[in-house]
Amino acid sequence: MAELLTLARPYAKAAFGFAADKGNLDSWSTLLQKLSLMMLDHDFSAYINQPRFTDVDRVNAIWEVIGDKHSQSVKNFITELSRNDRLALLPAISAEYEQLKSQNNNTVEVEIESAFPLDATQEHILAHALEKRFNKTVHVTVSVNPALIAGVVIRAGDQVIDDSALNKLEKMRTRLLA
Repeated sequence: MAELLTLARPYAKAAFGFAADKGNLDSWSTLLQKLSLMMLDHDFSAYINQPRFTDVDRVNAIWEVIGDKHSQSVKNFITELSRNDRLALLPAISAEYEQLKSQNNNTVEVEIESAFPLDATQEHILAHALEKRFNKTVHVTVSVNPALIAGVVIRAGDQVIDDSALNKLEKMRTRLLA
């Protein structure tokens, strides 16, 4: 996973820098998300990765799907990814781009995984505490995972705060087995 991010980061930074210069942060965000979904689609990915396909064939196949309403810069970006055999990195590039965009907007995307559903008050209290901790505006996404037994796991970028009973039990188990 870390290797994917290491490979994807320069492409995401380049796309972000270009989009920021042109004032197209949102349109590039949408484009990268669409490209990411295309690469995650098993059938499409298998189609463009046929051994008989050249880089030009791959770019043309992608261009057919996204349409020609995009600029030549987009086509150049896709061509560069194809030439360097990096099309499979598009999901990681998109994720890294979104993180750069959030940092630029002084916001952070936070995923809260809870053992039980959170009510609006609990969600607001957690969001407020996280805004203070990160000194940024937070956008919270909450999901329920009963396997946690109790507590929450909070993910913000590459930071993880695991305050779940499952994690505490695992730590206890590790200490007992040591």
